[in-house]
Amino acid sequence: MPSLQNLTLPSRRYAFGVGIAGEGLKYFKYWIIAAVLVSFLGPFALSFNTDIDLSTWFYTANVAKWFTAFVGGGFVFSLAPNMIAAGMTRRELAVSMGVFGVLWSLAIGAAVFAGLLAERAYYDAMGWSQGIDADGSVTAIGSWSETAAFAAVYPLMYLAYFAAGTVIGVASYRWENSGWLLLIPILPVVFSLDNALYNTEPFGPGWLGFLGRFIDEWGRLPILAGVALVAVALAFAARQILIDLPLRSKKA
Repeated sequence: MPSLQNLTLPSRRYAFGVGIAGEGLKYFKYWIIAAVLVSFLGPFALSFNTDIDLSTWFYTANVAKWFTAFVGGGFVFSLAPNMIAAGMTRRELAVSMGVFGVLWSLAIGAAVFAGLLAERAYYDAMGWSQGIDADGSVTAIGSWSETAAFAAVYPLMYLAYFAAGTVIGVASYRWENSGWLLLIPILPVVFSLDNALYNTEPFGPGWLGFLGRFIDEWGRLPILAGVALVAVALAFAARQILIDLPLRSKKA
């Protein structure tokens, strides 16, 4: 990743965001490879003792939502003081994190999209059913086109989780002892939209999706619009906190 000194002032905020995304994907590449191997080899190992009717990749994709939130929050929490001390403005860092979030979400979302389609071919070849646990019963994802449509919304969902994690991460730095409390209003909203979109509980505490009972009849497009609006609102909140961020002196 290029140093700040080697970047021109107008473009460095974008170049730095691209660089963070590249370095982040490179750093976690073995984690991603391990997830792919477990997702595809796990069902094969289990097939000797039980019928396979659930999509392993679906659960891997759900775990990636938590992971994406962790990346957004962890990176901004650790990068903010160092980058600002190195001469990057808070507004530049806010733009860089936005670029990072979009690129990360697109990359992980594309991997999930390809993985679900590859799993569909794999399951078809093995005579297995690619299903999800929706409302307490196993439901097949559907045809190839339905599988593609099911997978296509993941980048947007990852962006919402990234924005949520970033808000919580920067708030935890801004308000050292209480910033994490933003978890309380943010997680139920994101979880509930996730729950309503896939008609299933996301990977995590099911009670956090309690708002889903009020929105699960909206239909797919309104829920997607809701996810997009929440992602934009969270990104704006993260920016507003970040540009007002004070730097704390290191304790002796």
